[in-house]
Amino acid sequence: MPWCDRCDRWFNSDDALEQHERNSSKHWVCYPCGKDFTTEWGLIQHYVQSPRHDYCQRREEHFQDRQDLEEHYEEVHWYCASCDKIFDSPLGLQEHNRQSHWWCSVCNRIFQNENNLKQHQRTHQPKNIRCPGRGCTRAFSSAADLVLHLESGTCPSGITRAHVERGIVKLDRNGVITDTRRLIQGPDGALAPRAQPQTWATAASWNGAAFECVLCHRTYARLDALNAHLRSPAHADKLFKCPSAYDGCDQRFGTVSALVQHIENGSCGVRKFQRAIGGFMDELTSGMRRLGMS
Repeated sequence: MPWCDRCDRWFNSDDALEQHERNSSKHWVCYPCGKDFTTEWGLIQHYVQSPRHDYCQRREEHFQDRQDLEEHYEEVHWYCASCDKIFDSPLGLQEHNRQSHWWCSVCNRIFQNENNLKQHQRTHQPKNIRCPGRGCTRAFSSAADLVLHLESGTCPSGITRAHVERGIVKLDRNGVITDTRRLIQGPDGALAPRAQPQTWATAASWNGAAFECVLCHRTYARLDALNAHLRSPAHADKLFKCPSAYDGCDQRFGTVSALVQHIENGSCGVRKFQRAIGGFMDELTSGMRRLGMS
């Protein structure tokens, strides 16, 4: 006859024993796993902790798989998917995001790092910096975005990265942001950036699996993608420097836009040197305006 050790009882059949286990307050059975717990709490913790179960403890509900469970969390509860935590209120989740993640409160989005968050937050700023280029009607929320637009060569004015670099070198007469060691002296005695050599790849760049850049060894599926990489500023001369280099920041940049973004982020404390560098950002914007109108 079937015997229940926990209750010290005999039963007439296996069916009677199973019915007893289902109804008794001393038995909490997980039939898929074949485990019997002495308390309801023990069974619930088994559901929560076992990889075989996708269980919402707050709703006491099982789901078909982890994806269904997470969709339930996001639809019904205040859930942080990154940390796999549920909160009691929207304010609790918001405070968690503020303290634990690079989080945009406007969009309720989490970013991988502080730099990505700061770049994103610029999209919420008013676009009140108008492009000075002839025939261009675009406006931007930051000086970095304006300079990147001009460097890209897509401005109707015809300004390119080469124009920007020459204009900035001319503007930066005291070498605050340009490395004068990397400049050359022209026939008129003025300093100017070195002409960048034109580099392109051929079918010989195929390494058996992809087209490979001989300079940095990045690979591309198509030859035109590799050549676009070679035409980009990826391997440009690091002509520009952080204006707070004397305070310990040794970062160098191949484009003016990258330098301006670094300054706007203020990650090295460069903003506190704004007065010392003569209001560089204002000078840069006005310099871009003169460049665009010329």
